Amino acid sequence: MRAGSGPIWRDKWSVLLLLGAIALNAGLYAALWQRFDSFPELIAMHFNVYGEVDSIAAKSEIYRLPIFGLIIWAGNAAIATAIVRRDRVLARTALGMALAVLVLFSLAAWRIVS
Repeated sequence: MRAGSGPIWRDKWSVLLLLGAIALNAGLYAALWQRFDSFPELIAMHFNVYGEVDSIAAKSEIYRLPIFGLIIWAGNAAIATAIVRRDRVLARTALGMALAVLVLFSLAAWRIVS
């Protein structure tokens, strides 16, 4: 795709990034849902720079991670869709960053529940 070319769904890499991010987010949600009953009633939701817990919440708050992931994915997908005709690399970067954020959210969830 060059400047002025077709929509985002015609760019193979953009589609792969979109689908990869949504699949990772769905996997995160499924993993949390599957293990939800094994979580303690209160879980550590945030750690300071020293690795100490500085925020505790009910175990249902763990679902904030995939919800925020979906919001970030949708926002970056909208940005990428709007700019792909002008700058394909910038569109792919937005989609790649959504995927990177979801990887970080998955790592954070693993850290919180383990």
